[in-house]
Amino acid sequence: MGSGPYCYANSLSMVVGGAWRPGLVETLTGSPFGFQMVGPLPLFDPAGWDPDTGLDQALALLGWDCDRETFTSAEEAFERLDALCADGPVFVGPLEMGLLLHQPGSDRPIGADHFVAVLDVGADGVTMHDPQGHPYAWLPRHAFAAAWGSDTIGYGTGRFPLRCNFRRVSARTPEDAVRDLVPRAHQWARGDHGRGEQTVDVLRGLADRADLGLGVPALPVLQSFSLRLGARRRVDAAGELHAWPAIASVLVHQARALGKAQYAAVREDRAVLASTFRQVAELHEDLVWALARAS
Repeated sequence: MGSGPYCYANSLSMVVGGAWRPGLVETLTGSPFGFQMVGPLPLFDPAGWDPDTGLDQALALLGWDCDRETFTSAEEAFERLDALCADGPVFVGPLEMGLLLHQPGSDRPIGADHFVAVLDVGADGVTMHDPQGHPYAWLPRHAFAAAWGSDTIGYGTGRFPLRCNFRRVSARTPEDAVRDLVPRAHQWARGDHGRGEQTVDVLRGLADRADLGLGVPALPVLQSFSLRLGARRRVDAAGELHAWPAIASVLVHQARALGKAQYAAVREDRAVLASTFRQVAELHEDLVWALARAS
């Protein structure tokens, strides 16, 4: 399942047997409701948000729980992973994407996180469904261990992380989950989990920098990752929140702006990028207002 940057949402859907569509999982994590700069990287997810935090929120909203395990050695990690694979695919990550050597151009750590569904651990290597578009991908054990045990992911806690023992803890439907997401989405959009700087001000600051020309690494991240993911998140969230037309409308307008900006980013059109980020900032104010009313 998957062929793009929805790695944890696709991996979770694969591990639970497709019970939850990836767009629902992604929306419930809270990722579509903000923007933040992580160091020099522009990311269209809320201040203070990260995938592990988002996954915990999505599972709780769905009425499920799981165990998150880490290990002190590769040997211990592989022994546990091998045992878990006997019961089906295993949710593994975050891994260092730059060390997943089956992906073209991946030959060094780049500080980018990734998640996969591991299918089998053999004596020579690991077989996985990589939702970046690589079904039945295979890596030698030492290469997989380097990506899995890397300490280059800023938010990760513990080495060789995986999640297992997914279990229902309360009787909740996806409709319940989306309804109860709305006040949490308002908190994310308002910036409650950030460091005090308003999301609109961060976006306007990015627009000011775009006027002067965005360099490395901000521009390549926008070109290859951030814009398309931001647009996808918002259009999926609009679909999941269709019962709140005011919220859905703002999200669609943001998605359209970010999608249109892809061409400008590749062409390095400073004026269009700056205008887009200012438009998205104005729309974010509308989103906070719409979420407040719905909450």
